[in-house]
Amino acid sequence: MKKLMLLGFALCLSSLANAAIVTITAVPTGWRMANYMGDGALLVRNTGSTCATGKITMPTNNEAQRNRFWALILAAKATSSTVVIEYDDSTTLCTIVSFSMKES
Repeated sequence: MKKLMLLGFALCLSSLANAAIVTITAVPTGWRMANYMGDGALLVRNTGSTCATGKITMPTNNEAQRNRFWALILAAKATSSTVVIEYDDSTTLCTIVSFSMKES
């Protein structure tokens, strides 16, 4: 029983160690953005992220960041440019921590 408990503990620790910042580098033509009223949450689906439905989310506490992200994705869609998005996959929200346009 003690060995089983130690094995379970080791498995839990290894799953925590896998949570990290993940990078997506893509042309976002198929991405679907939604800005929800009320809490102002920005949700992007079909990104290829490790979260359900390939979603990533923008924190709700910074409207200026949300606006810059929205503008970046729209510009990248219009010009077929590549974006680089980093997100934290340690929660089910897959929260965006960094975003940029990839240099040519």
